[in-house]
Amino acid sequence: MVIKVLICFGLALLSGRVWATEIGVYAPEEAPYQYLDSSSGQAAGFAVEVVQLVLKEAGSKVPIKLQPWPRIECCVLEQPNNLIFTVYRNQESELDYRWVGSLVPFKIVVYRLKSRQDVQASSVSELGQYRIGVAAQGSRFRYLSKQGLAANLDIANNDESNIRKFFHGRFDLLPEDPTMLFYATQRLDLDFSQVERLFELTELAGEGYLAFTLGTEDALVSQFTRALEKVKSGSAYQDLLLKYGL
Repeated sequence: MVIKVLICFGLALLSGRVWATEIGVYAPEEAPYQYLDSSSGQAAGFAVEVVQLVLKEAGSKVPIKLQPWPRIECCVLEQPNNLIFTVYRNQESELDYRWVGSLVPFKIVVYRLKSRQDVQASSVSELGQYRIGVAAQGSRFRYLSKQGLAANLDIANNDESNIRKFFHGRFDLLPEDPTMLFYATQRLDLDFSQVERLFELTELAGEGYLAFTLGTEDALVSQFTRALEKVKSGSAYQDLLLKYGL
């Protein structure tokens, strides 16, 4: 019996699965990458489907929990062994996580409504006279605050709320990922053709990552890194890219 147990334990180690460690999996709503499907009441989106494949490959049945970013930041990031997505990896966030691997490329573009031709800006230095909409505590919030624009920020609980406010004229400028903005306007029955690109915040360009919180052990990070690499090399991942037009 002892030999049998040791053999099973050895096989688990060889498979790269760390069974003893309990993890949590969290994400803010950011369509089309992750959002709550109103018809099913379940998490859905490109990143959700990829992470579900990764969890299956890693031998985990942990559910994905969608929560507002401020709640994740205050209640989840302080604990080890929490898996977060989609986390934007750039200079602002490099030391804040244990990085597993990239899920999607992203960039942030500053938009105005086409009806607001009075709003003119081509760089961060020209934003001081305008109200700028951002989601609470995210990378855009932190970056613009560090640029001395904290007093200019109109803060929403999440990206979709922020986009709604933008279309209703509650503020002047919207920094947003183009793919997220396009999908959000479709989901919210808004007219994407009403928005106009001004310039890109190149400092915030990077990739959306799957990442563990600080304090997570190397073995667990490596386990999920291998699982993600295997998923991304398979046909199911390519099918998801086509499905979501990414």
